[in-house]
Amino acid sequence: MVKGKEFSPSLRRYSMIKKKAFAKLNLALHVIGERSKDEYFPERFINCQISLFDELFLKTSKKNIEIACANPLVTNDKDNFIYKAALLLRQIKGNRNLGAKITLKKNIPIKVGLGGGSTDGAAALQGLSELWEIRLKDSQTLEMARKLGKDFYYCLFGGLAQVLGEGKNFNVISISSQLPEFWLLIVIPHEEKPSTGWMYEHLNTKDIGRNLNKFEKLKEAISQDNRKDILKNLHNDFENSVISFYPVVGNIKNDLLKVGASAALMAGSGLSVAGFFDNREKATLAKNKLEGKYKQIIITKPVS
Repeated sequence: MVKGKEFSPSLRRYSMIKKKAFAKLNLALHVIGERSKDEYFPERFINCQISLFDELFLKTSKKNIEIACANPLVTNDKDNFIYKAALLLRQIKGNRNLGAKITLKKNIPIKVGLGGGSTDGAAALQGLSELWEIRLKDSQTLEMARKLGKDFYYCLFGGLAQVLGEGKNFNVISISSQLPEFWLLIVIPHEEKPSTGWMYEHLNTKDIGRNLNKFEKLKEAISQDNRKDILKNLHNDFENSVISFYPVVGNIKNDLLKVGASAALMAGSGLSVAGFFDNREKATLAKNKLEGKYKQIIITKPVS
C-alpha cells in the first residue's frame, strides 16, 4: 500500500518489484441527482476486486519511464495510467531524473468495464513508491487520485468498499463484511464500446436515482451474509442506456441466465457482463455452453 509502510532504503534501488493489479467489479453503480456546475454527476458505488489480475514488474532505469507490454493496445504515452501515475509521482518527488522500466503482463481485457487501466496505475504507484523510496502523505495521494479518477483511488485501497462522491471529490469506505462465495463468468462481446465519457453523455437521465433504494439494501444484505438479497439488489445505472445502443449486452445477460446464472450484471460502463454462479462447477458448465459465441469468457471470483 502507498501509505503506512516503511521501505528498506538500500535494497529497493536495485531489486525487481512485482505487483498484482486486480480487476474491479461494480456490484452497485448508482448515478444520483443532476450534473453539477462542473458537469459531474454525484455517484455511489459498491465495488469488489476479482481474482483476475495484471502483473507489473518494476526496476530502476535512467531518467526515462519505459513500459513494456506484449499487448499492442498498451502504449507508452500520456494516455496510459501507469505512465500518468509515474509522472505525477516523479513530480511530487521533485526529481525528473527518476526512471523506471515497467514490464506489464496484461490479463485484464482492455476497455470492457473492469478497471484495468486504473488498477494498473494504482499498482504502479505502489511499486514506484517503494522503488523510488517515496512515502506519500494522504493529501498527496488524494491529489493524485483527483487527476487520475475515482477508480484509480478505489484500486489503491481495493477490497469490498463503498465509493461515494461527485466529480473529483470522492471517498472510499471499506466494508468489513465479506461476500459469500460466488463464482463469476465475465463474458466479453466482439463489439467495442466508445469511451466512458461517451457513456455518460448518452446516459438516460430519466432513469437515474429510481433504484437508489437498492444501494442500502445491498449494503444490508452484505452485512447479513444474505446471498439471495445480494443478488436481488445488484444494480448498474448505465445498463439500460447501454443496452439501447448495444443490444448484445442484453443478449449476454439473457444467455447467462439461461445457462444457470443466479444473476447477471453489466460491468462498469460495459460492455462485459458478469454472471453470478453458486459454484465453480456451474460456472464451468455455463462457460462450455457459451464458448465460441462471444469474444472471450473468463471464470473468476471475488477476492476478499
